[in-house]
Amino acid sequence: MRELTKSMFSYSWAMSLFWAKQMVNMTVPTGGNQWERAAGNFEPVTRATVDQFGSTLKAAFNAGDNVQRGFVDLAFGMFNPGNWDPNRFMRMSADAAQQTARAAQEAGQAAASGMRQQQS
Repeated sequence: MRELTKSMFSYSWAMSLFWAKQMVNMTVPTGGNQWERAAGNFEPVTRATVDQFGSTLKAAFNAGDNVQRGFVDLAFGMFNPGNWDPNRFMRMSADAAQQTARAAQEAGQAAASGMRQQQS
C-alpha cells in the first residue's frame, strides 16, 4: 500500500510539472508553431497512458476521445465565418450527434465484451 501511495503521488507530481512545462512551451516563442509543438508533446503521454488500458478501456477511451474531438472541431468551427451558413451548421451539428451516438454504441459494445470476457 505504501509503494502504491508513493507511485500515485509521484505520478501526480510529474503531471503537474508536465503541465507547467507545456504552459511555458505555449507562451515562450522558440520558432515554429508553439501550439503544434505543445500538442505533439501531449501525444506520447496520452499514448503511454492508453497503452496501460485493457481492450474495454481502450475502446471507451477511443469513443470518448472521438466525441470530444468532434465537439472541439464544432466549437472552433463556430469562429469561422464560412461556417455561419445555417445549413452547414446543421450538418456539423448532425455530424457531432452521429459521432456521439457511434461513440456510445462503441463504448456499450466494449463494456459488454469486457463483461463477457470476465465471465469466461
